[in-house]
Amino acid sequence: MRYVALGDLVADCYYKNVGQDQELIKIDGGSSRFNVIANLASRGNSTCVISGCGQDLVGKIVLNSLMRLNVDTSFVIRKRNIRTRAYHLTVEGNKHICTKTCPICGNRTWYNQEVVTIEYHKKHIKKDDILILDGLKPENIPIIRTFPNEKVLDIGRIKRLDSLSNTEMLNILQNKNIEILQLNETVEQYLIRRFKISKLLELFQILEPNFMIVTRGKEGADFVTKNHIIHKTLIHCQKEVDDTGAGDAFFSMFIQKYYENCKRISRDWIDETFLSANDLTTRVVSHLGARGHLYDGYYLKNINNCICKED
Repeated sequence: MRYVALGDLVADCYYKNVGQDQELIKIDGGSSRFNVIANLASRGNSTCVISGCGQDLVGKIVLNSLMRLNVDTSFVIRKRNIRTRAYHLTVEGNKHICTKTCPICGNRTWYNQEVVTIEYHKKHIKKDDILILDGLKPENIPIIRTFPNEKVLDIGRIKRLDSLSNTEMLNILQNKNIEILQLNETVEQYLIRRFKISKLLELFQILEPNFMIVTRGKEGADFVTKNHIIHKTLIHCQKEVDDTGAGDAFFSMFIQKYYENCKRISRDWIDETFLSANDLTTRVVSHLGARGHLYDGYYLKNINNCICKED
């Protein structure tokens, strides 16, 4: 059994304000599914990415960030004619402004067409792979529908849901192979309104995952099984630097413990796993970036201009 993330690799580029200008200070791997994979790999789990990126410095950094955690990157396609996808995050205290446009040169560092096709995925996904997915993006929907593999899905945004009818959404989310479904509070309330229901347990019964997690930020999380909702309250970190990636790390711990416990869910198991997940997220938010708790990161010293112009 291995955990597999699909889709093109993404970088997180961090900047700080220097007077009226911005200075690039750090580059690291990003995107929820790959952050989950990084956390799983850091704890010794078998992991793989079937993916693509550019043959640029950013792509090299993102690949190295996974390789240093022993993630299998054998199936990553690197293309010469593209720049690796990148989010640009300007850090202001413990908050950040995120764009897909470089704040230094104004270039949009995001291509839309996936490098990796579903046919390429078919060649390399094994029947016992557990697929890590984030969001109902157009590239994820055929993966959910096509592959019989067990899947864990995190829906963190409502943007992609508006384009789907209720019937289309249910055809996707009622997939019997979605083992764990994670939502945030915004998505939960959106779906409750969409389906004209009033209770979280009703939403669980409509969507039919084996296990559902609803994260509520600093208020904690609700854990939903067939007949019960268990609420857990977070123990807060005293020193919060950056909350990027905290939800991904939290999710990774529940994924790992779920399969280690042979998919058995109990109140005691939720209590124990929550303590481990809470401890992990406390470490995440005390560092800059989603993976700052896993390794030192890539702080740049000799980049005098924006990364978009580097070869």
